Amino acid sequence: MANASEGTRHGFTREQLEFLREEFGRKAAEGFDRPTQMWLIGGLVVLGIAASSFIWAEIGSVREDLGAEISSVRAELREEIRENRAAITANRDAIAELAEGQARIEAILEERLPRGP
Repeated sequence: MANASEGTRHGFTREQLEFLREEFGRKAAEGFDRPTQMWLIGGLVVLGIAASSFIWAEIGSVREDLGAEISSVRAELREEIRENRAAITANRDAIAELAEGQARIEAILEERLPRGP
């Protein structure tokens, strides 16, 4: 036993140290190392935030354009309604005059035409 732990300051045998290195040591695996992964993830987050900001700005500008267009259409509709109300009033007056004229014509016809047998 004294031979197995000879020359080690930490109390592990060489086999144990090799096992620990294999299990917990840095592995030469394929893929990206941690700093590269962090930069990639950070870059993706920044791109996502930038894309979201751009889309939000576009939505805001479209919202403003639609608000202005809706206000314009409302003003046009109010003007059309005013014009139509005036036309409707004029038509009602004309219809009333026609009804009076028709009543006068019927009265004249009754006076001049002979009545039935």
